[in-house]
Amino acid sequence: MASPTSIKEASRLIFQQLTVYSYVGSQWAGVAHLGLAEKKFDKSEVEIKEIDLFSAENLDPAYLKINPNGTVPTLTASNLSQPLLDTRPILEYLDQSRPFINGPDLTPVSAQEKAAAHALIELVHSSDLETGLLLFGCLNHADIDRMKSSPLITYLAARQSALKMYLAADPMNAFYTAKLKDNSTLHDLFIDAPMADREAFFRDTAAGYEKFADGLEMLERQIRLPYAIGDYVTVADLHIVPWLSHALFALGTTDRSDFSKLETRIQQTVPGFRLGPKIRQWWINFGKRDSFQEVFNVLH
Repeated sequence: MASPTSIKEASRLIFQQLTVYSYVGSQWAGVAHLGLAEKKFDKSEVEIKEIDLFSAENLDPAYLKINPNGTVPTLTASNLSQPLLDTRPILEYLDQSRPFINGPDLTPVSAQEKAAAHALIELVHSSDLETGLLLFGCLNHADIDRMKSSPLITYLAARQSALKMYLAADPMNAFYTAKLKDNSTLHDLFIDAPMADREAFFRDTAAGYEKFADGLEMLERQIRLPYAIGDYVTVADLHIVPWLSHALFALGTTDRSDFSKLETRIQQTVPGFRLGPKIRQWWINFGKRDSFQEVFNVLH
């Protein structure tokens, strides 16, 4: 990954051949898209290359040469020596590339603000607030049956087939070996896992919802308003928005003002749980921005 110094130097140069590898359903790819919108990049300045996660295109050896983690987003540019593989350096690069006149500066100025933004970003990236829990978590056998008819089973099966194919061609590949083990464990839970394994999965899901509720309460305490760390939009907002959008989408929510499905799901384990008023108001505030309308007109 490029160093902060090289990012800063490169971002001062004229953009050429800026490419963002993305996927429309990706949670974290939304961070890059919000950054492009907030910094007012014209569509002609950026090539968006879709990497289809549902067909496991991110596991293709050709893409792994660009991003060895097999994740999106990835940003490449002719003035960068290496691709940027994480949302944080990607936002830093986009922010430093354009002065305030081309969009708000997204990087906090004071040490206190930087610390507050960092804490919020770390929180929504933490395992406690992992949105995969909302997508794949099951509390009982009825949830398992629901998952069996879900498109997510197709997603897991496609990954399974792709990983087996790539591992057959490269049997000693540690990346494919680890990914296949993880994918097989989750896939088999829904298809033909022993009863004891499923019961353990139900308990893990319940514990996960308790941690998710705690994480949301922590987010409620840390958000300041009108935006995440106060009066202006920062990199923190651009991480929290895609995370919350994906959390709502994972439960089938289409109305961005409707938190009932999220609350109901968590209440199965944490009775009486309610999303806090500051998170709700922050969501309303950011939802009025042009960048939100452009990138999250439909939740994903």
